[in-house]
Amino acid sequence: MGQDIILGSSSIWRKKVLQDMGYSFKTMSPDIDEKAIRDSDPKTLTLMISRAKAQALIDRIKSSNDEKDKQSILICSDQVIVHNNVIREKPETKEICREYLKSYEFHPAVAVVSIVVVNMSTGKIVEGTEIATQHFKKIPDTTIEKLIEQGDVLHCAGGFTVEHMSEVTDRLDGEIETIMGLPKTMTIKLINESQQM
Repeated sequence: MGQDIILGSSSIWRKKVLQDMGYSFKTMSPDIDEKAIRDSDPKTLTLMISRAKAQALIDRIKSSNDEKDKQSILICSDQVIVHNNVIREKPETKEICREYLKSYEFHPAVAVVSIVVVNMSTGKIVEGTEIATQHFKKIPDTTIEKLIEQGDVLHCAGGFTVEHMSEVTDRLDGEIETIMGLPKTMTIKLINESQQM
């Protein structure tokens, strides 16, 4: 792994996944208006947002004076949760978050995550989408209030974070890292693909 990695995200969860995978990297926040990008298909939506994040950072890196960044591998991703065929992003209020958390006993949370990986030195771009489904038990009101009070759930797509919810999570279909916003197997695959000629 000769090239430096830039994670195009300020998400603590994505940072944790990449750290746990053994990569060293720096982070850059794309700072785009995600709400300006809309599509009714979750795969299309997350890919469009991931591409927009990547493009914003490609432009920033190209116009910077940092030669190391210009030789790096850039990773951008976006996630939505699909619940009963409805796309959920980050909850805008505590009330919405409360509704989200109450609803998971009836239908599981399906995480749809797209990744765009850019080899800045060659310009090669590879991308993919991964899905994982988290099933939940009934979440008690006291647990819901504790989670909202603690605050992390308000910054996560779908209004939940599995890290603090082990007592109410049930079966997981797929990788835990996908639920956290950065699918492990696909990230490794795309990094490798981006470095092939």
